[in-house]
Parts: sequence; C-alpha cells; structure tokens
Amino acid sequence: MPDIFSKYQGYLNRINPLRTEAKSNKLVIEKIRNGDTTQLEIIYKSHKFEFISWLTNKFNCSEEEARDVYQFAVMTLYENIKSERLSELSSSIKTYLFAIGKHKILEEKKASVRFIPKLDEQIADIPEVGKWDDEMYEESLQLVENCLEKLGEPCKSLLELYYYHSMSMEEIADRMNYKNRFTSKNLKYKCINRLRKIYIEELKKQNNKAL
Repeated sequence: MPDIFSKYQGYLNRINPLRTEAKSNKLVIEKIRNGDTTQLEIIYKSHKFEFISWLTNKFNCSEEEARDVYQFAVMTLYENIKSERLSELSSSIKTYLFAIGKHKILEEKKASVRFIPKLDEQIADIPEVGKWDDEMYEESLQLVENCLEKLGEPCKSLLELYYYHSMSMEEIADRMNYKNRFTSKNLKYKCINRLRKIYIEELKKQNNKAL
C-alpha cells in the first residue's frame, strides 16, 4: 500500500506538467501581446496540418474550408490576446484553437444548411433550430449530408440549389439545363421522396447501433 509521500508524489507528477504548460502559455501570450509575431508564426505552423486533418475528417469539409477556419482561429487567438480578452490559458493553445475551429465550422454549417428546418416538413421531425445545441447540430448536419451524398446527382445539386441557395425553380431549370420550371419542380418532388426514404433508413441504422 503506497504511503502518503508516494500519493503526493503521484499528484505532483500529474499537476506539474499542467503548471508548466500554463506558465509557458502565459509567456507566449505576453510575447504576442508585446508584438512578437514570431510566436504566432510558430503556433500557426505547429498545429496547421493536424487541425486541417481533424476538421476535414470530423466535419466533412474541404481542405480549403478547413484552412480558412484555421486562419480564422489563429487570428481570433491573436485578436483576443491583443485586446487582453485572453491573458492566460488553463488548457493548451492547441486546445484553444481547436475549440474556436469547432465553433466556427458549426456556425458555418448552420448557415449553409438553412434548408434543414425546411426539409423537416418534407422528411422528418427535427428540433427547431433555436433549440439545437452544438452536438445536435453536428449529428443532424452529418446525417443530412450523408443522405445527400447517397442521394446522388442530379438530386443532390437540385436540392442544394433550392435549399442552400434559395434559387427559384426557373433559376434551377436554367442552371441545370432543364426544359422549364415544371421539370425542375417535378424532379424536386421525386428527389424529396428519395431523400425521405434514405433518411429513414439512416435513422433506423443509427437507432439499431444505439441499442
């Protein structure tokens, strides 16, 4: 049975790295606030590739989107330091950047999928946007995106033009070289029915996995 000294030593072994990291973070923050851009460059290069890989895999976005989000995260870190909203970190700088990135990509996903509440009327009961938390958004966005991928073309493009970009049936017909708006409207109806079936199948799969 370990004595009290061993227990205390174990505690120190766990807590000391955290204290060291906190001190290191504070030093880096102070240097950036004082105009040392080299520190920002080091941070940018240190986490860039891991961040992009994580974001593209986790949130199904393109590398270009992930790079834009990463640049936003680094600039947010910089602005928060310069404005003194951020003076110290209990977590790592990497964790801070990843948290900003997650929040940003979810915001962009929310904006880009305004069609989800509209599809609610078409395919399933989905909670109102205002009541969704980040986890619910992430799960719902991923499910709908997976369903759209399985739906395939030309349905995927048609629905994205209609729900993502709020294009009219006439505009869609012109963009996709259809005869007229009635052709677009009929195809949209068929696509929604196919999407509904795929969505229900995916929900059943998720429910079965949860059991």
